[in-house]
Amino acid sequence: MNPARLRSLPKTGWRNRVARLLYSLRRRPAPTKLLDYETRTRLLLPFEGEWYVYWGRRSVSQNHHAIARDQRFGYDFLILRKARSFTGTGDKNDDYYCFGLPVVAPAAGIVVGVAGDLPDNTPGIMSPQQPLGNHVILDHGNGEFSFLAHLKQGSVRVSLGERVDRGTLLGACGNSGNSSEPHLHLHLQTSAILFRGEGLPAFFCDYSVGAKHVARGEPIAGQTIRPAAGC
Repeated sequence: MNPARLRSLPKTGWRNRVARLLYSLRRRPAPTKLLDYETRTRLLLPFEGEWYVYWGRRSVSQNHHAIARDQRFGYDFLILRKARSFTGTGDKNDDYYCFGLPVVAPAAGIVVGVAGDLPDNTPGIMSPQQPLGNHVILDHGNGEFSFLAHLKQGSVRVSLGERVDRGTLLGACGNSGNSSEPHLHLHLQTSAILFRGEGLPAFFCDYSVGAKHVARGEPIAGQTIRPAAGC
């Protein structure tokens, strides 16, 4: 669940294109019978303002989560400015534009998994023994569970068993768990247990890609997206 840490290169850089091509040649997406699945929950983006889709959609070249059965359709979101995700040297979490920004519930649900006390990593160092890091898992009903991971230590504002509404503050974007730099990981699956269940396509409603409004769609790696006005 970590973006490849290429420092100042966006996804359009030649080095990243080559790295993604080599990665996709070596790995195959997890088999699934759910490519045509229609998300039942009305999901909205779990943040405000413009965010960059680092990983997203169906192929391994667009989404390294695609190799995992449960995270088959997962996303990683961060913020880029002038093709960089950080200011200064990028050696501190506070250097990263998305670090500490609010993360909200993409839809109403019940909190069925939560952690909030794990330390944030130093950028470039990961904690694979705690893959989700600080996180919230929401049961939206309809057999759909969303995982929002790598939240900032001490920022989680919900409790196990709590019912939340769409837009409820869950915590803040962080760098905990199996993460090499601050970002938000989100995926939808059929169970509340990590590494179990099937990954589900996660279609979001009412967001913008540049000047284009998307009524319902899957964000794609390389896009800059934001919630539509009024959402």
